[in-house]
Amino acid sequence: MDHRTKGFTLIELLITLAVFLILISLAVPAFTRSVQSTKADTEIGDLQHALNYARLEAIDRGITTRVRPTAGGSVWTGDLTVYDGTGNSANVLRVVPAMSSGATLTLTSGVTAIDFNNLGGLSAPSTAVVISYALGAQSRTLNVCLNGRILLGGSCG
Repeated sequence: MDHRTKGFTLIELLITLAVFLILISLAVPAFTRSVQSTKADTEIGDLQHALNYARLEAIDRGITTRVRPTAGGSVWTGDLTVYDGTGNSANVLRVVPAMSSGATLTLTSGVTAIDFNNLGGLSAPSTAVVISYALGAQSRTLNVCLNGRILLGGSCG
């Protein structure tokens, strides 16, 4: 009488585990890149929406609106605030949440605020603004042209 038990041998289990680990090691980097790409698209999209909002509010209200870091200075990766007006009587219209940790946002040198005039054009600074975003291997470029157009990946040319 043969009393063999049914099941897997230790060798079969180890080979299956090795194949599984190889497949996981190939999938994790691709998944990480995909997550970073999605996060980069979302964050640069949020910034683009905030700039478009400021521009449209300037046109609708007939006054200058300003986008600048909430903390002031040149730390654009923190919270950003959209104001109606540029002086002491400016009212907060919207606050844009900070970028994720590890993200960098660099603007044209010396830009501490972006102002849109009542026609929707860029009133300050007096040149087009190039905003470069980077998160890991992902990078995006946003251009704010003098006429107020906000282009993702394009140029004001």
